[in-house]
Amino acid sequence: MVRTVSFVQSHTFNFDGSLFQEAITLADFDNDGTNELCIGNVAGDLAVFKENNLCWGAHNLGMITCLGIGDIKNKGDNSLVVITGEGLCYIFDHDYNNELLSTESSQNTGKTILSHSHKQRFPLNIKQLIIADVTNRGANDLIVILDTIVRIYSWDDDAEEKLKHQDKEMYNFERQIDAITVNTTRDGSQSIFVCIPSEGIRILKAARTEKNQFVQWDPLAQNVKLSSPVTDAIGNVRSSVGGGDNMVCFATLDGLLKMYHGDEELWSLPLDNPIFALVKTDIDHDDTDEVIACSWDGLTFFVDHNKNCVKFKFEASVPIRAFCAGQYAMKGSNNKPALVYVTFSGDVVIFYDVQLTSLGVLTLNDYALDITSVCDSENTPSQKHRAKIIRSLLKDCQV
Repeated sequence: MVRTVSFVQSHTFNFDGSLFQEAITLADFDNDGTNELCIGNVAGDLAVFKENNLCWGAHNLGMITCLGIGDIKNKGDNSLVVITGEGLCYIFDHDYNNELLSTESSQNTGKTILSHSHKQRFPLNIKQLIIADVTNRGANDLIVILDTIVRIYSWDDDAEEKLKHQDKEMYNFERQIDAITVNTTRDGSQSIFVCIPSEGIRILKAARTEKNQFVQWDPLAQNVKLSSPVTDAIGNVRSSVGGGDNMVCFATLDGLLKMYHGDEELWSLPLDNPIFALVKTDIDHDDTDEVIACSWDGLTFFVDHNKNCVKFKFEASVPIRAFCAGQYAMKGSNNKPALVYVTFSGDVVIFYDVQLTSLGVLTLNDYALDITSVCDSENTPSQKHRAKIIRSLLKDCQV
């Protein structure tokens, strides 16, 4: 039996048009230490929301298929990377001085119209991007997937096409790629996990050579047996397992979650609904990440590394078009856990300051042990002492 939770604090934006699941993210666009909500649609409209306001936007970009925010130029500041189905890559940088001097504002919405700092021709049909240092050279790369191909680009200030792609950094698989994610090992190196139907998982890992050429390495290929196509994957899930190594989680179309630590399967969890979006964030403030899985009807599951699970039902009259979660700052606060649902009616509903104290069920004896450990961490409380605390708790609850 999965426990149900509810969240109350929410705010609704309006953003019309169809969009892809990979065209929404929570990240720090303006480099002020708090996150914004960035979203793009197939009509070429881009919007950046800060707190409860639409602050920045752009139009006529093309069919936006994916976007991401990170230090792609490796200069210490984040940029917004937007890729379209027509094969165009835009990079937007935030600069208050440039905004005041060289951009126009919409009188109707008060938003600032962004101008791209870089535009470049890319292959068609790119459906996902990740910004990370997968070549392990101390600088971020841009990883993209299109059909059966994984490509890796790096920023080069001296080149005409700033995002430089080399033939050796292209990997062609025999089947369509479902999804990719990046995970970091304890030595600090990052690998790309590639999910391929009927073949399981393949891993691209940078070889320790001077040229940083990639090799294919697939220790999970024989161990991951998935009964349904992978709908999403998420890596760098922080945990307390295995000396702090990050974990990887996969979601399948039939509603199965699989959590891996290295090449070891930690657990497998069947859920009630097909899962289309998988994200991670620390929702209970224990310095580890919980995996958040969302279905088309708004049913959302929160799972920790011990397989404890709770669920939340987002009530909407229409199905969910897109979902993301992470950290967001609302009403002048710091970053706090947030859930974002985009409906087919054009509503963008953000639940902010989402708090869960624990995903597991705690007994009165657990509370008693916790209280006594705080009072005296060196002595194990006796059974008589715990019973006294439990009676006190029951009295306070008027049970």
